[in-house]
Amino acid sequence: MVSKEEVVFSVISRDLDAVVLMNAVEPNLDSCFFYATGLTAGLFEGCIAILEPRRIEVITSELESLSASDAGIKISVFENGQDRAKIMKKKLSRYSKIGINARELTVSNHKLIKKLSGGARLIDVSKELSRARMIKQPDELTRIKKACQIASKTCDSIPDMVEEGMTETEASAELIYRMMKLGASSPAFDSTVAFGAKSAEPHYAPSPTRRLRKGNFALFDFGASYKRYVSDITRTFVCGPPSKRQKDIYETVLEAQEAAIDAIEDGVSGAVVDEAARDVIDSSRFSGRFIHSTGHGLGVSVHDPGSISSANDMTLMEGMVLTVEPGIYINKYGGVRIEDDVLVTKNGCRVLTSCSKDMRRL
Repeated sequence: MVSKEEVVFSVISRDLDAVVLMNAVEPNLDSCFFYATGLTAGLFEGCIAILEPRRIEVITSELESLSASDAGIKISVFENGQDRAKIMKKKLSRYSKIGINARELTVSNHKLIKKLSGGARLIDVSKELSRARMIKQPDELTRIKKACQIASKTCDSIPDMVEEGMTETEASAELIYRMMKLGASSPAFDSTVAFGAKSAEPHYAPSPTRRLRKGNFALFDFGASYKRYVSDITRTFVCGPPSKRQKDIYETVLEAQEAAIDAIEDGVSGAVVDEAARDVIDSSRFSGRFIHSTGHGLGVSVHDPGSISSANDMTLMEGMVLTVEPGIYINKYGGVRIEDDVLVTKNGCRVLTSCSKDMRRL
């Protein structure tokens, strides 16, 4: 298996001595740090990963030394900030050209790397790091598939665990409990549970007072994290018998998602896939109600590099993992979104999430 440092340097065309990735404190942790190191546990605040073409080393605090040792990579352990600076200076002063991830590096850490490297030239390689992360390696796919399996099983159990009168936060707590019971390391992100008219808000935070009522749409957008890799799934249900309008909205979104999935293959433009979904919705009576892009990359983070969007004409490539999530949103009424995670293949794609897409009642 090709190592992550080899993958990273294979997409960097510039002549670099090393790539240095440095975390600040939560939430300012560099997702590329965890991508490159493969570390599955621990915060690693204030820690540094140094990548050379065939070598990687982590400068870690004593707090994270056991987690780092378990990963089987070379480590140097610091006791305090002064000790960390001494180790960094010794390691970095050897280099004249250092790649950095400027997108996720804080200003103070940028200054620190610059100072301790003895004035080495710092070169932003965030675009190259993004390209490297887009194509998933076998170990990454194993973790993503497990995260998808956990989320799918949890999703299929929603009709058994959610009932009329339950609050959005109660339902969200049940999702988290079930995912953790099935082996998730944690939720992939803050789950969206939206009842009634609130299902028309794509980025909605569950309310502890809003309860599920007959006739409501009930939208669940959530994911599992498994050894730092995540899934992202959305399903929309109806409490009680659906109305004709609700059926029409749901069937239109499902048709749009199927059109997008059918359009995916190696070499196709993400804008073409987005258009396939958008054309279905815009040719219906719900034209203009699809208000976001069709999908995004998925991996170490829930918004990994890559997208399916008319605004970003990206070419999809075999090995990418992305979401496909069209939706229809009607203010003061409600909305439907159906989301799955897919792996791009040579001649199409493989859907990694398996939860039923039938229109189901709660």
